[in-house]
Amino acid sequence: MAEQEKDNTFTVVAVVTAIAIAGVLLLKMDETKHLKMSGETTAQQEAQVLAKHKDFNNDILSQAK
Repeated sequence: MAEQEKDNTFTVVAVVTAIAIAGVLLLKMDETKHLKMSGETTAQQEAQVLAKHKDFNNDILSQAK
């Protein structure tokens, strides 16, 4: 009798899926790390930052008035 080859398709799909899920979980854990380092801001601090913000709107007609 001829020996049958073992089909590793399911194993490959399972390993790739596990790696993908682990990668997503690692990225989700790192997603908000920068928010914890920045600390709390007040409304006054945010207003100062927004006051310095340059508007890059290309609406020339509204500026012509």
